[in-house]
Amino acid sequence: MSRSSWKIPHIILNLQNCDRVINRTIVYQRMATITPRLIGQTIYIFNGLRAVPIKITENHVGFKFGAFALTKKRAKIANLKKKHGKKA
Repeated sequence: MSRSSWKIPHIILNLQNCDRVINRTIVYQRMATITPRLIGQTIYIFNGLRAVPIKITENHVGFKFGAFALTKKRAKIANLKKKHGKKA
């Protein structure tokens, strides 16, 4: 369920206060909104297994952190096609 439009966006305050992200900042709150102050910084977003590095650009502003770090693996359909090709 999405957040109501009349509420302010959920942001992470400790990322907003520093001018530059020092070292490796890992974001665990995937529902937080990306703000314009983070443009040009590299942020690591935790996807449940590892931290995925994301370079924030102008196009990312307004989206959630979780939209850029996928949590599910893609199905490998190429292997299935090869197996079916040999049987036929």
